[in-house]
Amino acid sequence: MKDNIIFEKKDSIGIITFNRENVLNAWNKEMRLKICDIFDEIKNKNNLKAIIFTGSGNKAFCAGQDLNEFKDFDKNKIDSWIDEFKNVYTAVRSAEIPVISAINGAAVGSGFQLTLLTDIRVSHKGAKFGQVEINSGVVSVIGPWIITKVLGLSKAIELTLTGRLVMGEEAYKNEIIHHLINKNEVMGFSMKIAKELSEKPEKAMKFTKRRLWENFKSGMEETFESAKKYHKLSFQSGEPQKISKNFLNK
Repeated sequence: MKDNIIFEKKDSIGIITFNRENVLNAWNKEMRLKICDIFDEIKNKNNLKAIIFTGSGNKAFCAGQDLNEFKDFDKNKIDSWIDEFKNVYTAVRSAEIPVISAINGAAVGSGFQLTLLTDIRVSHKGAKFGQVEINSGVVSVIGPWIITKVLGLSKAIELTLTGRLVMGEEAYKNEIIHHLINKNEVMGFSMKIAKELSEKPEKAMKFTKRRLWENFKSGMEETFESAKKYHKLSFQSGEPQKISKNFLNK
């Protein structure tokens, strides 16, 4: 059985690859738990200087939540599901070494959110980005909070309510990504950035990242508690389960 997450080390750089190409690298529970384990290992061993996220294949970085988890989802699973994402997002954003996204393809929903939590984002013209939950009947609470923090309230409202996809050039113009380069150069360029950042003074990087996390996390507890509340209301209605089943049966 293949690993849904691949973790490799190249010198002082760690590379985390979403490895579910057959479902566009969509999140499942195993992946969420594995990411947290990896960041715990990084924190405890302290032998890496930068991290890169990427996806397997050439179609997707991460297509967000795997809708197969929603087919028979009920409100009793919501608290643990939200807490898993909270733990992942906390691990990524609170890391005291640089975190880079090498966005090889579509980054949507919680995949899009993850990229926004990283420090530097590299992608190409053909990549797609978006807060698409509303199209699947899933309420958006955490996504708009992250988008507001990173890109501003106006962009959060527009992306969340429309659920539209943004292509690479527009993403670059709107600072969703920092670097727009050729598709076959995304990982190489990301490695170059990771190496440059890994050579910065260690304590200055650590304490700067720590302070950025302190600034970012304001409102986080309330956001995730609100997510539990509104997702329970949403799943009680049956709408997400119904739309997910219809989508998977197409």
